Amino acid sequence: MQGQQNTLRSLFMVVTLLVATSAIAQTKVYITRDADGNPIFSDRKSAGSETHVVDELPSMPAFAVPAPIRPTDRTNDAQPAPAYTSLSIISPADGTSLPQGLNGEVRIVGVLTPGLQGDDEIVLRDAGTEIMRGTQTTFEVTNLDRGEHRLTMEVVSPEGDVAIRSQTITLFVQRTSSLAR
Repeated sequence: MQGQQNTLRSLFMVVTLLVATSAIAQTKVYITRDADGNPIFSDRKSAGSETHVVDELPSMPAFAVPAPIRPTDRTNDAQPAPAYTSLSIISPADGTSLPQGLNGEVRIVGVLTPGLQGDDEIVLRDAGTEIMRGTQTTFEVTNLDRGEHRLTMEVVSPEGDVAIRSQTITLFVQRTSSLAR
């Protein structure tokens, strides 16, 4: 008797499960018409309604968007800095003479392509001797001695290696001599 009850209970559970899943998969909709003939939809049966069975619409699971691919941190594989392609002194023009009233003051302007990288610096030289250093391409030079000055700019690494050198420009400074009294 006990085995028969378990079998009946199992059979009842299977039938209940089948009825429940079919109820989920299908829905009944009742359609009636108003005086103008327009359809009225309801989930309750009324006098004169037509039964319409709506099957479950097929659906797909939501699309999982993959995470964006990000570049990995490459601390050991550091990219080499791009090579400098040009360095030029654009002002003053080659052969410029500074008049006496300027007291040897001049602005030297250069252009570097691409821009300064890392810890590199720009060195301004007069006839090979360093007169100024910095990370800019413009230098305000004061109190230049009278006479001829041969100016160049160089990009120098922290180790002292010259990466690129500009053309040499000649600048003439005219100053009053202390001998001319």
